[in-house]
Amino acid sequence: MNNKIVTSLGLVLLMLTAGCIGNVHDELIMELPDDWRTQTSRTISQPHLVQFESCLNMEYDLKASIAEEYRTQLLQAVEEQYYYGWGMSDDGMVAESAMDGDVSAGAAQPQARIQGEDFSGTNNQEQGVDEADFIKTDGYYIYALQGSTLSIMNVPTYGEIEFASNSSIEGSPISMMLRGDRLVVLSSYNPWNIDEEDALYEYLRWGGDYSQWRVNSLTKYTTYNISDRSSPEVIQELYLEGYNVDAREIEGSIRAVTHSWLNIPGLSSWLNMPSAYYDLNWDDPQRRTYREMIAYETIQANQEVLESIALEELVPKIYQRIDDQIIEHDMRSEGCGNFAKPMDGFSRGFTNILSLDLFSTTFDYESDHLLSNHPLVYASRDALVLTENAWDWWWFWGQDEVDDMTNIHTFDISVPGVTTYTGSGRIDGQILNQFSLSEHEGVLRVATTVGQWNRWWMEDPEPMSSSVITLVRGVDPQTDQQILLEYGRIDGIAEGERIWSARFVEDRAYLVTFEQIDPLWTIDLSDPSTPTILGELEVPGVSTYIHPLHDDMLLTIGMGPAGEDGLGLDWSSTRLSTFNISDLTQPAVADTLMLSPVEDPENGRWTWSYSEAMYEHKAFQYWGPKEMLAVPLSTYRYVETYNEDWGYQWHYEYVSKAVIVNVDEATGSMSVHGEVNHSSLLNHEDVNHWWGGDENIRRTIFMGDFIYAFSGAGITVHNLTSMELADVVTFDIEYPAYAYYDY
Repeated sequence: MNNKIVTSLGLVLLMLTAGCIGNVHDELIMELPDDWRTQTSRTISQPHLVQFESCLNMEYDLKASIAEEYRTQLLQAVEEQYYYGWGMSDDGMVAESAMDGDVSAGAAQPQARIQGEDFSGTNNQEQGVDEADFIKTDGYYIYALQGSTLSIMNVPTYGEIEFASNSSIEGSPISMMLRGDRLVVLSSYNPWNIDEEDALYEYLRWGGDYSQWRVNSLTKYTTYNISDRSSPEVIQELYLEGYNVDAREIEGSIRAVTHSWLNIPGLSSWLNMPSAYYDLNWDDPQRRTYREMIAYETIQANQEVLESIALEELVPKIYQRIDDQIIEHDMRSEGCGNFAKPMDGFSRGFTNILSLDLFSTTFDYESDHLLSNHPLVYASRDALVLTENAWDWWWFWGQDEVDDMTNIHTFDISVPGVTTYTGSGRIDGQILNQFSLSEHEGVLRVATTVGQWNRWWMEDPEPMSSSVITLVRGVDPQTDQQILLEYGRIDGIAEGERIWSARFVEDRAYLVTFEQIDPLWTIDLSDPSTPTILGELEVPGVSTYIHPLHDDMLLTIGMGPAGEDGLGLDWSSTRLSTFNISDLTQPAVADTLMLSPVEDPENGRWTWSYSEAMYEHKAFQYWGPKEMLAVPLSTYRYVETYNEDWGYQWHYEYVSKAVIVNVDEATGSMSVHGEVNHSSLLNHEDVNHWWGGDENIRRTIFMGDFIYAFSGAGITVHNLTSMELADVVTFDIEYPAYAYYDY
C-alpha cells in the first residue's frame, strides 16, 4: 500500500471537483443519481457485542461505517449553508489468554507499616481495587508525578521525608499503579513532540505525509523495577495508540482502558466550495446545486480512499521500545476474534482493554477491543464494566424519536490477566460517573438520569428524571447471546432534577439530586428485584461526592446555597455535610461546615474557593484511625496594594491550602482542626497570578501522627497534634514540552 498515493488521490479529486464546478456558473454539467442522498436506515435494537466472523468481515463493516459517517456529515453540509464540517474528536469477542510471570517477584520489604492502620492510600471506590493516580505510597516511600518527573521520596520515620531519586518521564505523566517492587507510569504522548530521529517517528506518520499522524495522542506505559528506589530501572516501555481513559490494578493484574480515534488522510467531511459559489446570491437555488455536486463527488472520493487502505492501517497498534528499536505489535488476533461490535451498529472509535501482569518478566499481554464510543470505567474485584452512549450523533441526524440511552458492557476479571466478556445491556438515560455503578453479589446496580443532556436537534426532548436499575446476567433465548437482564428498578426519582452524586454500599444506595434545593435519597437494595425508596431529605446546597463513614453516617462535600432562602448554589463555596442515616426512612443532617473562601474583611473584596475533592474522589482523604478529613482548597483573594509610583494596583493572589477537619463519627459533628498552607511555596514573583493554580495542594497522605500534603511546588509534613511544620521538600522538576495540539 502506498499511502502517499492514496492521500494525493483524494486531494486531486477534490481539486478537480472544485475546478470543474468553478468553471461553470449558469449551467451545471453533472446529473446526480436519484438515490445518492438516501440515508442508511439506522435503528437502536440490541447493544450486545458480537465477534467479527473474520478480518475480511471486520474490514467491510468498519469501512462501511466510516464512509456512512462522513457521508452523513456531507449531507448535513448540503442542508446547512454555514456548515463547514464538524470534524471528529476523541471525546472485542474477548480473547482468553493467561499471562506468564512469577508473582513472587513483586515481593517488597516486610510490611511493618500497614495501609489503613498506619498510613492512608488512594481513596478507591472499591476495596481491593486500586485506581491509578499521580500520588502513591507504600508506607515507606512516596511516589509523585509532577511535570515530566517521577520523584521517589523516602519516609525514614513518620514526620520525615527525603528524596531518593528523580526520573525523567517521556510525555506528560498522567497517573501510576504500584504493587511491591513494580511501578507502572501512564503518560500522554503527542506525536508532534516525537523527535524526528526517534525510531517511533516513522511508525506514526501516514506514508510520508509529515503533517498527518495516525493518532493525535499515544498512551505510554513505562514499567519500573523499583527494588532500588534510588535508581529505578525501566524494564518495559509500551506505546498504545489512543487516549488514556482509566486503569485498575488488582493484586498485580492491570486492566488499562484507552480509546483510539485514528486519523485517515484523504477523507473529507467538509465541502470545498469553488469561488463561483460565493459569487451567487444567498437565495440563489444554484448554491444548493453546487453543494450537492461537491458533496456527491467528495463522497465518491472518500470511498476511493477507503478502498485503498488496508485493515491493518485502520486499527490501533501497540509499539514496544527495546533500547533504540521499536517493535510493532499487531493488535489483531487470528481472525480478528479479539475485536467486537454491538449488534445494532458501532462507532469508528476503538475502546481498548489491555491486560498486563506487573510481575511478568516478558511482554505478555491480552488486548480486547470494542468498536464503541468513549467509555466510562467501573471495576470491582471480579467485574469490569464499560458504559457508552447508545448512539452516535451522526446516526440519527434529523430524527426526533431517539431516546436518551446508555450501553453497558460487562467483563469477568476474576482470573488474573484474563478478561472475559459476560454480556451487555441497555438502560434509559445517562450515567454521571463511576459511583453511579456498583457490582454486588453478582448484581449490577446503576443510577441514571433521563434527559440530562439535551439533544440539540430535538424540539421536545424528554424531561429529566432519575432511576435506579438492577441487572443480572442472562442468555437471550433467540440469539443465544450473553445479555444483561433488567432485574428491578425505581423510576420517577426527582422529576425535573438530575443526579449530582451517588454511592452504593452493600445493599443500600444514596443519591443526591438537585434543581433548587438538595434532596438526599436513601434506597433499600436488599431485594435487588424490588428496589425501594426508604427516605428523602431536602437540605440547602448540593453534595457532589458521598463518602460512607459507617452504616449510620455519611460524609459529603459540595456547594452551599446561593441565598438565605436556601435555594440555588453558591459556586464559589465549598461545604462539608454529615448525614445521620441510622433510620433510613428519616435521614437527617448531623452537621454542616462551610470551608469559606479566604476572608478579606478590610477590603471586602470578592474571593473564590474551589476544591478538587468536589469532583475528584482521590483528592478527598478521610483517615478513620484519627477521624480526620483532609480537603485541598484552592482559593483566590482579591488583593489591593498602593505605592507612590503606580498608585493603586489590584491582582488575585493564591491561597493554596489543605483544611484538616475533625469528624466525630458517632455524632457527625465537624470542626476545623488546622490548615496546611503552601502559599509561601508559590506566592512569589513568578507564581502569584490566577492561572498558576496547578501548584495548589491536590493530594494528602496521613502517616502516623503526621499529614503529608502534595502540590506542584513540593511536599510539606505537619504534625497533626501541633500542626507545626516538621519537614518539607521542594520540587526541582522539568515540565513537558507541549505541541500546539497536545491532547
